[in-house]
Amino acid sequence: MSTVAAETPDVAPPAGGKKKKIIIITVAVLALAGGGTGAFFMLKGKPAEVTAEGKAGARADGGAKGDDKAAQKRDPKVKPTFIPLESFTVNLADKENERYAQVVFSIEAADSATGDAIKAHLPAIRGRVLMTLSSKSAADLGGREGKVMLAKEILADARKAMDLPETSQALVDVHFSHFVMQ
Repeated sequence: MSTVAAETPDVAPPAGGKKKKIIIITVAVLALAGGGTGAFFMLKGKPAEVTAEGKAGARADGGAKGDDKAAQKRDPKVKPTFIPLESFTVNLADKENERYAQVVFSIEAADSATGDAIKAHLPAIRGRVLMTLSSKSAADLGGREGKVMLAKEILADARKAMDLPETSQALVDVHFSHFVMQ
């Protein structure tokens, strides 16, 4: 009986195969570590506010976020409450042209109890804001400064409607989500 030895050729893996696997694994680990580090610093830092122009860091008082003493005193565990208001469409006070503005914003309250108070006073707040908006011209609302001043006036209107003192920190800021003038 003759045995036939099966000839199996010695097949060596390609020389670059192990190197490719090591490089791919190294890149994947670095990407995950970089993503995790980036996420850590993003979540650790304070979120930036976005204005109507899309620039981060603007506040209704015109200062930078880090300059606001009330923001520094706020408890980071307490989530702010945002009360969105319906769209405002008004004729502007321009005498030479018929112009209008359409504005949508939210009022940031320090806590949910203040948010409930805003909702209870919403008709009075809307009435005051409509009067303020309709007294403005396109030049008054143009540019960043005009929008910052409008946000201050809206906060003042809301405080008056709610019978709060002008220095009250219960209403924190106004955040525009839509601002169109034509």
